[in-house]
Amino acid sequence: MLKLKVMNETQIAALYEASLRRDFPPSELKSLSAILNMFHSGVYDVIGAYEGELLQAYALMYRPKEGRIVLLDYLAVEPDFRNKGIGSLLLRQLRDYYQQTADVLMIECERPKAAPDELEARKRIRFYTRSGAILTSVRICLFGVEYSIMALPCTDVLHERDWAEQMLRLYRQMLPRALYEQNVRLIRN
Repeated sequence: MLKLKVMNETQIAALYEASLRRDFPPSELKSLSAILNMFHSGVYDVIGAYEGELLQAYALMYRPKEGRIVLLDYLAVEPDFRNKGIGSLLLRQLRDYYQQTADVLMIECERPKAAPDELEARKRIRFYTRSGAILTSVRICLFGVEYSIMALPCTDVLHERDWAEQMLRLYRQMLPRALYEQNVRLIRN
């Protein structure tokens, strides 16, 4: 059974260099300083999923100070443990972990038709759907990358919400005003 552990600053820096840089393209990866700033502000969790002392997967989660949503910012399984159900198990454990403070985990998935690898983007959406997430009608362009927004309930019932407004509010809290205004837009189609 995986055990979730919130990482400290030293562990976050090591994870960034060893795993995040490997697992995410530069266009999607926040700087280490941005991650640490949010971590020190108390709105960002970096969670490792361990079997004993061995890291098998990780998730970076943005928790706005207001509201009952959490953004799954990054999730990856270490290469030696991929395709073994670890990612699905981590998602279930994250739902349980945040159940007292959040109603829903929001997920950004690259839009298949806009992604460099359409098949990989579709595979990612299927993974989250199999784990209980729903694909909302919200599409957002962040820093030039187009995302579909998914919602994974932390409780048994997912109450209908204005997902677009929820996400825009979350990004307004997460980003400095100038960055938000220049790099966040709803896609209407």
